[in-house]
Amino acid sequence: MRVAIDLIGSYPELAKTTILTLACLQGATYNTDSEEEPGRIVHEARDENDPQAQRLTHERGWHWPYYSSVDATPEFIRTLAAYTKLSEENYQFLSQTYVDKNGTERTVTYALEMALEWISKRLLQNDEGLLEFKSTLPLGIENQVWKDSWDAYHHENGELANHQKGIASIEVQVTTYDALIDAAEIFEDVFEDQTRANALRAQAHTLETAILKHFWTEDKGGYFVLGTDRANDGTLRQLKIRTSNMGHVLNSRILEGDDPEITRRRQATIQHILSPTLLCEAGVRTLASDEFRFRPGAYHNGSVWLWDTHHIAKGLRRHGAVEAADAIDARMLKVIERTNMFPEYVRGEQEDIAVNHRTVVLWDTTYKRENVVEQPPQEVQAWTVAAIRATKQRIERKSRKK
Repeated sequence: MRVAIDLIGSYPELAKTTILTLACLQGATYNTDSEEEPGRIVHEARDENDPQAQRLTHERGWHWPYYSSVDATPEFIRTLAAYTKLSEENYQFLSQTYVDKNGTERTVTYALEMALEWISKRLLQNDEGLLEFKSTLPLGIENQVWKDSWDAYHHENGELANHQKGIASIEVQVTTYDALIDAAEIFEDVFEDQTRANALRAQAHTLETAILKHFWTEDKGGYFVLGTDRANDGTLRQLKIRTSNMGHVLNSRILEGDDPEITRRRQATIQHILSPTLLCEAGVRTLASDEFRFRPGAYHNGSVWLWDTHHIAKGLRRHGAVEAADAIDARMLKVIERTNMFPEYVRGEQEDIAVNHRTVVLWDTTYKRENVVEQPPQEVQAWTVAAIRATKQRIERKSRKK
């Protein structure tokens, strides 16, 4: 879906096909073994006879399709809305039919409604009105977000987030906020249903209030924390570390406007993103270099993911920080030139561009498990290619205008 959104202006059919494929796989019932829920969008789809699927089922108990993601469903709504808004002709897409996983013919509008219902139930069932994740499987994916490595969510002292309780990630909340607004605009512009549009906007406003309350700290000049977890008694706690995730807030409606408090938080976020602790030669680090678990070659604790950097650059440009966005794009392009690869990530070195070439596995004595602290990146990675392609297209358009 991220690839589809990044390239939607040039390859709209990719978004259309992605939406329909995911609608066919959308959750239709409750199944603990696959973490399926009605309306939930799949995390990973494999044929159950696939050797990799069989291995994961045997070792970790996963059943297929596997639904252990909380960001895929709001991203689905965002992708659907982005495609619909390309032109009034695309409004007809909402009436297009497909066959769901139970063999029933449905329309794309039905898939939208189901996704919205899944989000609404999750938010209403949460005491603070947040979209949290917690695996229902003993060996399910612990962090059901894009930073899905087991040690990516932790506190400032290095203690892991409490996976026995719900965890909420900042970028999931802002994506959900935008998804609700996107849906409101669809009901307003396409269906002329102002009542439904107003209800969705009210739901988005409630979430906005929760985000600004629970995910902001005044520490270190003020920043959006990675997320929240809960103590064993259910008390909400901030995961008070500086990560690239805060940059995703910039590429959202939530920091738009001239309200003095919003302006202050927007400026503070930009300042952190451009600080030497997060910004390095290759782009924006996943974790600030002065945080406890930082390692430049770690999967999500110090490396630079190109799609992530591209997403943040779009957020900077959205708020008028064009020179900074262009400079970050230039760093990302330099990565491709230097490595001659399209890797999922590179090392977060301060003044160098480098790729991991070895796998380093350590035994974590605190948590009694192996930790792969360094590994070579996957290559070619789709959302890296999409980020580079979208960046080059933007530069080409800008050049033509001159």
